[in-house]
Amino acid sequence: MKKCRKFTLTIMLCASFFMTGCDATQILTAIENIAKGITAAMPAIQQAVGAFQNVVNNDGTAVATGTAAVAQPEVAAQNQANVNVTNPNQEEIAGQNNTTAAPAANNTATPAAVATNTQTEAALANYQGGKLSPAEFGKLFGPVAREASKKSGVPASIIMAQAALETGWGSSAIGNAKNLFGIKGTGPAGSITVPTKEVINGRTVTVQGTFRKYNSWQESIDDHSRLLTTAARYSTAMANRNNPDQFARELLKAGYATDPQYANKLISIMKSNNFYQYNN
Repeated sequence: MKKCRKFTLTIMLCASFFMTGCDATQILTAIENIAKGITAAMPAIQQAVGAFQNVVNNDGTAVATGTAAVAQPEVAAQNQANVNVTNPNQEEIAGQNNTTAAPAANNTATPAAVATNTQTEAALANYQGGKLSPAEFGKLFGPVAREASKKSGVPASIIMAQAALETGWGSSAIGNAKNLFGIKGTGPAGSITVPTKEVINGRTVTVQGTFRKYNSWQESIDDHSRLLTTAARYSTAMANRNNPDQFARELLKAGYATDPQYANKLISIMKSNNFYQYNN
């Protein structure tokens, strides 16, 4: 602004010089007139200068805003990446922020399902033991194994194949022990000691074994599921619950039986009788 004032004064002097022919009195009069004109025009000049400054400031703000707008998508991408990072220690919860929770399953049993389960339980309770054909065995134990599998995760086909193999299709449940799976120890109804065949050091020998006794067939099935789901040595088998054949192999590796062909026998029974159809 100081430079503008000096420039204006210089113009006034020059204009006065040319207008008056160098007469001092006339020069002063001309300067006064010019000064009055400039004074009257100053408000308009100041307003114009202010408007120019506003334009400059607005241009600078627009540039800054544009820079921020360019940066915003990058920030948004970083935030999204943080949400989607999988926690290696908690893989099950990864992506929860991006996933709508699935509606809870309806576990309410229909009257028809309740009636079917009741009939199945009654048929099993009325079974007095004795050898069954594979078809009869499947009809009796298939629905029961399926229900047990829903609760435990143990494949129904494994439950059926083990029961068939251990009992000879129902011909022997270790006396009156109602022990479908050859589980040793003391059961809810006590125990029973009988001769049994074991493979030791590659040789099949007969030894005395103490086996669990049960009050019902259902109790035997429930205890079998409890054993496989709670004993640490069967954890690898349970990890293969969706692969019954591999489940059988892992049972053998974990030492469920001493017969080296135990897994192959289970797989053969499942395949030849299509016990896979009972898996959930």
